[in-house]
Order: sequence, then C-alpha cells, then structure tokens
Amino acid sequence: MPYTDRLVGVCDLMQETSKYCSVRRIRMRIIRTEVYRFSLPFAAPLKVGRVLLQRREGLLISLTDDYNHCSYGEIAPLAGFDSTTLERCLQDIPDLGNFLNNAGLFYDRFEITAPLLGIVDCPVSSWAGHTLFGVESALLGLYLQARGKDSLKDLFRLPNAPMRIPVNALFIPESTEEGLDRQIRDLKNSGATTFKIKIGRLPENEEIRQIRWLVDEMGSGICLRLDGNRNLTPAAYHRYFEALCDLPVEYVEEPLALEELERAGDVPWPLALDESLTRFLDPEEPRLSALDPAVRTVILKPGLLRGLHAMARAVKDAEHTGIRTIFSSAFNSGISLAILGVFSRLVGLPPETVHGLDTLRYLAADILQPSPSIRGGKLEIPDRLLFGGASLNPSCIGERVL
Repeated sequence: MPYTDRLVGVCDLMQETSKYCSVRRIRMRIIRTEVYRFSLPFAAPLKVGRVLLQRREGLLISLTDDYNHCSYGEIAPLAGFDSTTLERCLQDIPDLGNFLNNAGLFYDRFEITAPLLGIVDCPVSSWAGHTLFGVESALLGLYLQARGKDSLKDLFRLPNAPMRIPVNALFIPESTEEGLDRQIRDLKNSGATTFKIKIGRLPENEEIRQIRWLVDEMGSGICLRLDGNRNLTPAAYHRYFEALCDLPVEYVEEPLALEELERAGDVPWPLALDESLTRFLDPEEPRLSALDPAVRTVILKPGLLRGLHAMARAVKDAEHTGIRTIFSSAFNSGISLAILGVFSRLVGLPPETVHGLDTLRYLAADILQPSPSIRGGKLEIPDRLLFGGASLNPSCIGERVL
C-alpha cells in the first residue's frame, strides 16, 4: 500500500476515534455493583493437584452503567492450582462497593495495559490478582458495549460475528482400552488439530504407546502439546524425548519439578511455563525477557498475573523476546472464555493462535445460558456475549455478597 494511502487511513481512524471520544466525555458512571457466589458442578469429579473437586466455585461480579449496559466478570481461584483462595478474594469485596459504586467511567481513556484498563480511577494495589481479573473483565464488557460492535470491528480488526478462536483439545492417557477408544473417537469428532496431552500419570511405555496411537488415528497435519504438570524426573523426561522426538511436538509444558526446571533445557523440545510463572515474573510488571532461554511459550490463566492489564503487559513484552503467548482456562465459566477470546484479539495475538479454552466440556452447567460453543476445533463467541444480551443461568447463582 502506498505511503500516502496508509497516511490517509491513519488520519481517518484518528478522526473517527476523536469523534467517538468527544461524545463519550459526557459524564458516565457505574450505577450498580453486585457480587454473587456461583457454583458449577463438574461433569465428573476432577482432581486438580492434590484436591478432588466436585464443583467449580467462585464469585460473579456484575457492573451496570447509566446507559443501562450490564457486564460480568469472574473471580474464581482454582483450588489445587492457585495459591490465592476464594476466601482471600472475599476480603476485597467491600472495597469493590466502596470504590466502584458511582465511579466515573472514562471510555475515551481505554488503555489495555493500564490498571482497570484506564476506564476507572480507584486504588487497586491491595486487590488479589483474581479480583482484578474479574473487575477488569466486567469493565471490558462495559467498554465493548459502549463502543459498539461496528466501531470495534474497524478499530481492532475484529471479525464478523461470531468470533471464532482456535482451541486445543485435551487428551489424557487412559487406564482402560474402552476409555481410550471413547476418547479417541471424541477427539476425532472435535475437529481439533492441536492436542494437549497429559504425561507422567501412567507408566511411561503405556503413555508413549497411547500417544503414538493418537497420532496414527488423527493423521497428518496435527500438533502436540505435552503437559508434564511437574511429574517427571530429568531422566524420564529424556526418555519421553527419545521415544517421541519424531512427532510434531510444539512444546512441553512444566515437565520437571521447580527445583529441577533448569535441566529442562537439556532436552531439545521447546519449553512452556504455566504455574511456575509466578516464581519468575512480577505479577504487575512481567518481564518475559528474564526467563530461561529454553522457554519459548508462556500459558497465561486468569489470576496468574494482576488482571487483564498485566496479561496485556506480558503479551507486549513477549513480542520483543520471541516468546509465544497462549491464553488458557482454569476450568472457568463461559464468561471468562468469552472475555479471553476477545482479549486475545485486542492485544494483537495472531488470530491463528491456538488457545487452551476448550474446558466447558468438564462442567455440567455454566453461568451463561447458552454457553459459548466449540465447533470444528474453534470456540464460537456470539455477539450477545460481548456486546450485550447475555442471559444468566439462575440455578448456578447463589447468595449475594455485595
């Protein structure tokens, strides 16, 4: 494109943004802040770390502005995974009412790397990362509704509805042939081409056999992401590499215990970090350039850093280091999946990036009604979940705490 054409396009965008901002400088505010408990049953009991979970527990925050836009966020540490607890987040709830009720909304100051996305002025330094994630999710929803679909589609190059985000499918080696057959059949029907595979749970030879069977059944054009959950010894990790080095492995996530993580570089597979990131990154100012050179991918989950704005800062820093960023769900509700999907586009991640957002299958119910859906290996996010009109499932909503 000629330089003059590009310049005209930039000027047009600046004029459109300026026109929008002059309108939105009219006083707007939050007129209602509500927080409720929620409880989502798992389809089957799920073991996370050393904790066996029957239900996904958390808090739902609802914000309403004086244009009657209403948006939601999820505050939900995962027991067995997160060091932060739900009880810790409950300590922040009184502050949410004190600071957010009647707070001015400055949609023209939206900045994705700023605390509270630049939309609201209030102190947040004492809030837990999960609290910030929930509040900023709700604020992002208000912003999307205030801007409107057509404006955002042009400004951020968002696609026409529904938004479709590529997702990986999960494969967990099975202890029975019947379970293995069923899982392979489900994965074939999923339409996914990228598979996250849990390793280090069954005997090595059996997991290796099942992984090879998966690859044979799925055919060419697939990609594997191995996840060790810190279960392997350095020697075992090397044996997995020797047995599977000819397969299309994109990366291996958290293969070794934290005290031996530096030895992961002895194996040529690219390394990905998930839960270990909290030991290496400042949660407010994450600098990925400080990570070990073997780390080529980081997986960001809700609450791992201090909200959406810190996740955006991590993405921006990753761009300068050649490290890839992937968003993942910690068995979150459809609210967080929808937010993470649109957020991946707002921060400029390539639309072909495959994220770990295919987790609703493990829940027997969802807060949203209906939920975002998975079709052809992609998460579909209808417009109404982003730009207004989402319905809540009252059977999952519990007592009001604010």
